[in-house]
Amino acid sequence: MPACPHCAEQLDPDWKFCVSCGAPTIPGAIRPVGVAPPRFNRLAIVALVLACISGPIALITGHIATAQIARSGERGKTMATVAIVLGYVWLAFGIGVLGYLNARH
Repeated sequence: MPACPHCAEQLDPDWKFCVSCGAPTIPGAIRPVGVAPPRFNRLAIVALVLACISGPIALITGHIATAQIARSGERGKTMATVAIVLGYVWLAFGIGVLGYLNARH
């Protein structure tokens, strides 16, 4: 499969525009008037907001959003990935704090 020249996502050979970034994949491709690029996955947005607040929930929603994006072609893969990474950071931090508190007693 070819890759998008702008964001390096895998593309279907029949696509004229990248489903991740909306960039044209073939020279001279013109987006029809009134056709907007794919919308952002709402769960990816929620996952990113949750990643700023709490980790484990962001992990779950980020993974679900990534699966939805792969099926639907919506935008937001980067947001979901950032939420997953931040979720793992929160999880590691929580485990470290619990280990430290447990070692003190």
